[in-house]
Amino acid sequence: MLSNDSVGNPEIPDVLLIGNLVACVGMEPKTVRFYEKVGLIKPQRLGNFRVYNSRDVELLKVIKFLRSLDMSIRIIKRLLEAHGRLRLDNLPEDAKEAVCLQLRRREEEYQRLEQMCRPILMRSAGDSDDVISDSEDDDGKTEQET
Repeated sequence: MLSNDSVGNPEIPDVLLIGNLVACVGMEPKTVRFYEKVGLIKPQRLGNFRVYNSRDVELLKVIKFLRSLDMSIRIIKRLLEAHGRLRLDNLPEDAKEAVCLQLRRREEEYQRLEQMCRPILMRSAGDSDDVISDSEDDDGKTEQET
């Protein structure tokens, strides 16, 4: 028997198969299965089917967010082990600190890239005729010329 493990979101049914789950979360089925394989999620089983609920949807949204910041699976797993459940609207302090750390790393990376590109951008600003636009084909002709 399946338990009603819902977080009370009326927009998400209490029982989802993987097709509905990935539509709610915006993830590929193979990604969901990978997260199950590494132990981040533990869906219930109904025969040969994985059955998900609104808690799984919420958890996968958190995982997707954390992964978008390049947070490692190991750190996400450690946070889950420490807290049992993570929600975007109520992250524990250590998860918030991990997110802040990832954001600082991203900012530093952006600043390095900006410094690397600055000479290129300054050179090309004076040579706008030499810049290839997206509307040119491989022969240098614009779409209107072809």
